[in-house]
Formats: sequence, structure tokens, C-alpha cells
Amino acid sequence: MIKVYLSLGSNLGNRLAYLKEAVKRLAEDPQIEVEKVSRVYETSPVGGVEQGAFLNIAVRLSTLLPPLDLLDRMQKIEQDLKRERLVHWGPRTIDLDMLYYGDQTIEHERLIVPHKEMYKRLFVLVPLTDVWTDEFFCQEEVLNTIIQLKGEKQEIQCIGEWTMEKTKQERIEAAVREILSAVGEDPNREGLLETPKRVAKMYDEILASTTEKEFTNYKLFESETAQNAQMVSVNDIPFYSMCEHHMLPFFGKVHVAYIPKAGRIIGLSKIPRLVDHVSRQLNLQERITKDIADTLEDILDPYGVAVVVDARHMCVEMRGVKKTNSVTRTTFFTGEFDRDRDLRKEFLQTVNRYRD
Repeated sequence: MIKVYLSLGSNLGNRLAYLKEAVKRLAEDPQIEVEKVSRVYETSPVGGVEQGAFLNIAVRLSTLLPPLDLLDRMQKIEQDLKRERLVHWGPRTIDLDMLYYGDQTIEHERLIVPHKEMYKRLFVLVPLTDVWTDEFFCQEEVLNTIIQLKGEKQEIQCIGEWTMEKTKQERIEAAVREILSAVGEDPNREGLLETPKRVAKMYDEILASTTEKEFTNYKLFESETAQNAQMVSVNDIPFYSMCEHHMLPFFGKVHVAYIPKAGRIIGLSKIPRLVDHVSRQLNLQERITKDIADTLEDILDPYGVAVVVDARHMCVEMRGVKKTNSVTRTTFFTGEFDRDRDLRKEFLQTVNRYRD
């Protein structure tokens, strides 16, 4: 991985928001690791163009991208954030400059590194001192230049520490990279570069109900058979969930029945939706079984609810006792299903028929 130092500035619109969005986009690139961001500095503009003060920061990152590929990524961020190059030293929503690319000297028609203007600019050099490592090879030259430039009319003041709330996705990605490193893997090898992003998206999907506790995706109907309520049964509903003890999958089939009261019934497609809703969070099989029954009780106020869950657990099959193909059954009965053994037996017979 190559250490790269960037300078970022903005003096149009919400300056801090543009800086934060630019850093966010750098960090989202799977081939870039943002290691440190400087404090935020407000600085006077240069170049003789009348314009507002800038906010400036420096960023240290690591990457395996070749310098011109990295430059392409930087210029794409400028383009996306509406950077316009109408005047060379004019105002801008965002400006990204590459100061150093490792210890390399680059002279290309598109890129000169070290940046040819940096040793004239306090707003570049001062933030740089916040982020360099002890091994940074130009420390003395930078510090001496800062002393010289402070005698000129360049105004710079620190206005605060860099703070940036990580999104849920970013936090998961960082955690996955740490896990990969801890188990002896290289998060930067080709096969794993996209893994943290994929895992974060996966968790967003399979744990979606963690922040959506209430099940609302249903509609009730009135049945004409209110005086002759019969069991309504939906069997063999597939489900997938994550064990809260080991964060490994468990999966299987759910069988649900209820006896309507006062003709209140729920659309049959909504029971599988309820199963999905209850399953998409860190879980226990026993909890899924009870939560399905409790939710139907709350929604329908029926004469009774019966739920059976049959599941295979990867925490049993992949680790520990390693008993493959073992199935765990949990049940929960309310109302008439709890009191009437014959009714319960009738339901279980239909369940076992589907299981066989």
C-alpha cells in the first residue's frame, strides 16, 4: 500500500458539507483506505480573484491504485460535486490535489508530484502536518517553509477538529476489514476488496427488521363465516434468520394456524410477510415462534393461534458438536389451540404431513 497525501478545499456553498462528502466518497472506494483527516482550517484565498474564504483539510490515505488512476477518482469526485474550472484561482465547491504519492516524483502532463504549488501555500502545508506519519520524508522542508510563509499575508486559522459520523454501512465495512485482518487475511487482496461492502449490504437486508419493530404490512378482511369459525392454516413457509449467539444462519419452515373471531381474517400472503419480518434480525428460534403468535394475537384477537417452527442451525452443524441435518422444532399455542388437545393434534398432523 502506498501512502498518499491530499489537500482538499472548498469556498462555495456549504463548504464543510462538500469536504465531508468528498472524504466520504474517497472512503467508499474499495481500493482506498482513508487513514487520517486533519483539523479544519479557514484560510484566505490566493491568486488575486475576489472570493470568499476557504475551508481546507489534508487527508492521508493508503492505496494500491496507480497515481493516474487515483487522479481519475479524485477528478470524478470533483465533477460529481459540481466543481467548475472557469477561473484558475477562482471559487470552487471542492478542490482535490495530490501532494505526495509515496516518495515518488511524477512529471506527467496530467500530474506533477510533489505538487508544484504546495510550498507556496500555508493552507496546504499546515494541515499536512496534522496527518503525516513519523516516517514522512519531507518534514524538515515543510516545517521550514511554514516558518517562512508565516511572514507573508496568508491568513490561516484552525476552526475545529474533523468529525464525521460514519454511516451504518461504513461502520460495518470497517468492522469486516478488522475481522479479516484479525484472522490473518489481507483485506486488500483482490478477492477480498469488495467483501466488506458486500457484507454490509447483506446485513442491511437480512437484519432489516432490527430498526422496524412493528409489523404493519397487512390488511384485515371480514369473513361471512363469522358464526362458524374454522381453522385457517398456512404451512411450509420458508424462513432464514441469524443466531444471536454466533451470528450464523439458521433456516427452515414455519407452519401457522389461527381460528378467526368475529369474521376477522388476514390476507394469506401477509402471514409469510410476517414470518419474514420477525426473522430479519438477530434471533432465537424460540423467539421467532412466540413473536409470530403474539403478533397475530395482537392483530386479529382470534380464538387461538398455533405456530410450529422447524429449523437447521449452522452453529450446530458447522461448529461445536457438528451434527449435520439435525432439525430443531419449537411450538407456541394460544387460546383454543392451547386448551383443546384434539384441535392441536389436527394442526400438528397437517404440519407433519408437510414435513414428511
